Amino acid sequence: MIGNLDLLQTKELPKGVDRLVTAMNNSSSLLLKIISDILDFSKIESEQLKIEPREFSPREVMNHITANYLPLVVRKQLGLYCFIEPDVPVALNGDPMRLQQVISNLLSNAIKFTDTGCIVLHVRADGDYLSIRVRDTGVGIPAKEVVRLFDPFFQVGTGVQRNFQGTGLGLAICEKLISMMDGDISVDSEPGMGSQFTVRIPLYGAQYPQKKGVEGLSGKRCWLAVRNASLCQFLETSLQRSGIVVTTYEGQEPTPEDVLITDEVVSKKWQGRAVVTFCRRHIGIPLEKAPGEWVHSVAAPHELPALLARIYLIEMESDDPANALPSTDKAVSDNDDMMILVVDDHPINRRLLADQLGSLGYQCKTANDGVDALNVLSKNHIDIVLSDVNMPNMDGYRLTQRIRQLGLTLPVIGVTANALAEEKQRCLESGMDSCLSKPVTLDVIKQTLTLYAERVRKSRDS
Repeated sequence: MIGNLDLLQTKELPKGVDRLVTAMNNSSSLLLKIISDILDFSKIESEQLKIEPREFSPREVMNHITANYLPLVVRKQLGLYCFIEPDVPVALNGDPMRLQQVISNLLSNAIKFTDTGCIVLHVRADGDYLSIRVRDTGVGIPAKEVVRLFDPFFQVGTGVQRNFQGTGLGLAICEKLISMMDGDISVDSEPGMGSQFTVRIPLYGAQYPQKKGVEGLSGKRCWLAVRNASLCQFLETSLQRSGIVVTTYEGQEPTPEDVLITDEVVSKKWQGRAVVTFCRRHIGIPLEKAPGEWVHSVAAPHELPALLARIYLIEMESDDPANALPSTDKAVSDNDDMMILVVDDHPINRRLLADQLGSLGYQCKTANDGVDALNVLSKNHIDIVLSDVNMPNMDGYRLTQRIRQLGLTLPVIGVTANALAEEKQRCLESGMDSCLSKPVTLDVIKQTLTLYAERVRKSRDS
């Protein structure tokens, strides 16, 4: 149901109908959140929920979270600033799924209780811990209620915050999950001044980038005309780390090679090499609106050195894929060169996935179960398999095992209604490349398939 409503919202609807569809989608998502919270809390209390540690990139996790919530922030006319400090490791050992669940919950609450201003996600190393801070300019929380904030089923006060429905389990779950990761969570809040939640997890198995900054940018000059103090400070530090000469812009004459960095509308034509404008409303990768005029998201200021490398035509090698900037051409390229095989025994689910893929420009074939899928694979060129996990005749696990036995290395992505980490681990152990939890939204499919389609294209070229 959520998937179909999500797809319906991408269509042009009659006036009034779009409002009803949005209300239905929001209500369905709220119901799903309530059910998920109750199930998660029950699993934790019965000690059935386990932390599944593995190596992951904290930078990729934060980028994924901000990408998910940025459209909602823009719709509320807020700003979402994400500052990932250079001392954040490129990899560490932990449970990325549960960390994402916690930070997503905090960010969702911040957006929910903030009507004006902005939300700041700040990630840095803090001694032996990774510190993740979520700060908002929302309604704030009275001191007498802060002490009960992590109690199960507790919901803050009356008045404005009572307009938001939920179980009161979200923060209780967050605290328990972070505790299971050997970390801690704290809150600092004041009514009318907003709230700040800080999560810390140990830097187990931390790996750091070998290179400091971007080679080739040393000696270049950037002028800063940035009103937001936090953004200005972060950009100045980030640019200086790459050896860039940073100067506050107050109307000086630039040289032809200089770049202006700003978060304001530039009134007169810049005479330097380029202008980069940080915009709260921009979603996605940096975009060149006109020659030498770039717009950049405030949710990813850590990607500015990569953009400058492109502006100065410098080849960039990165230890962390999360810092690599995809080319604009690839970001908007058509997907009709990709053939996706959808495997699901339920006709409604099968049709929904096919429609979602079609809306993203992918070619698609379908199969009813694992046996049918093997038949399709034997007669057609397939680039990616998107398969349900539980099916009659041959389920997704056995289908994947058979695909690997045949020597096929194409990506296989599982789809399951079971959100347990153990279920996802079983998918990976069977040979799948990834596993998605139902309901699968259009955004999730887009992000997942963009990653694997790019891998398929690269393998074609090699």
